[in-house]
Amino acid sequence: MQLGMDVSLKQTQKLMLTPQMEQALSVLQMNTMELNQCVEEELLSNPMLAEKEQKVERSYGDTIGYRKKRKYTEGDYQSYIDSLTDEKDSEIELKEYLRIQLYTKHLSNKWQKIAEYLIECLEDTGYLKIGNEELAEALHMPLKHITAEIRFLQKEMEPCGVFARDFKECLLLQAERRYGKKSELYRLIEQYLEDVAENRIPRICEKSGWEKEKVLELVAELKTLEPIPGRGYGKQEKNTFLYPDITVKEKDGNLQMILNREGMRSLTLNEEYLPFLQQNGNQKETEYLKEQYRNAKMLIKNIAKREETLAKVTEAIIRRQREFFQYGKTHLKPMNLSDIAEDIDMHESTVSRAVNEKYLECRWGVFELKYFFSNKLSEKNAYTCIEELVRNENKAKPYSDSQLAKKLEEMGIQISRRTVAKYREQLEIPTAQLRKEYT
Repeated sequence: MQLGMDVSLKQTQKLMLTPQMEQALSVLQMNTMELNQCVEEELLSNPMLAEKEQKVERSYGDTIGYRKKRKYTEGDYQSYIDSLTDEKDSEIELKEYLRIQLYTKHLSNKWQKIAEYLIECLEDTGYLKIGNEELAEALHMPLKHITAEIRFLQKEMEPCGVFARDFKECLLLQAERRYGKKSELYRLIEQYLEDVAENRIPRICEKSGWEKEKVLELVAELKTLEPIPGRGYGKQEKNTFLYPDITVKEKDGNLQMILNREGMRSLTLNEEYLPFLQQNGNQKETEYLKEQYRNAKMLIKNIAKREETLAKVTEAIIRRQREFFQYGKTHLKPMNLSDIAEDIDMHESTVSRAVNEKYLECRWGVFELKYFFSNKLSEKNAYTCIEELVRNENKAKPYSDSQLAKKLEEMGIQISRRTVAKYREQLEIPTAQLRKEYT
């Protein structure tokens, strides 16, 4: 065998993405929040970009949660403290709120020190989980002082139920403050809370001697108590609001698609800098502005292309899922990305990027666009049908899992009782026993 070196030419084809193509794909895949962040960064770095003002009409007459704040004068401090009670929509944190109350109790230094330490030991829920012995050891105080201070704070502080050790004690503290220890509500919580949790109303009647109407009245009263006294204060987990990218409405039998631009920032060219492109000044500055001008035009074009692609994909989804939008979730049809790609003559990967983290609002709720693509349609329909069956069942005789399985079979969905139970738990629907309502 002869070894040697040789020079030859070989022709190959490679797909090279230009910067414009890379940005177009990136912008297409962004959700509204990511796109707004991208726009913000470009506005800060590119002088040739400006934000286009959007005139959005708003109605302020029916603003939810609007409330005028009181003005407090000097010497009205106690009134201010009283007004804080149960203002759970304020930004004040639970521990700060308790410390403010504590300063109005005029405690001695010793009791003040114990109370402040106990407040710091609270969980965000408002429960005190550390044992009395451990607290006494940490503070170098007699056990009886710790016990007495906890009881004082439980009786005097707001929200009622704070400093409770567990769920039951939390409810008992509220019942005691509302009606006293000898009340029927206090007795219900103290003796029959487990039966209430399992919805065993006849058993409570038998053991307590109360009439069924009385038990139902007490249970309804029990449900007005707060099981998590710290809920709503300070840095709690806030609700996440989804701003749908598309709204679908039906008008005169026709489905209309609306691209929602209210939550999006709109870009335009900065006219203030455009004249500098024609001037023969500093060559480096002119070249820099020209480059930024090209980048600005490219970004504006790609954002417009994103909207156009999203509109095409959504229109194709609406055409294929027309019965869903007209009649509801149970009319969802099998559909793949390739179906939409073929309808609008685009690549499947482009459709995938277009529907990524985009949301659609219609009369049946808000759905991620990916919701409409599924090979497991029977499973998705099963979830929907279980929800519908439970929603419309006789509340006095709710369906068991076996009965739900039979009902689904009648609807053409073949799944076992065990699978029904699994789906029901995933939907956070209680068992038939817990769903039963007594009249």
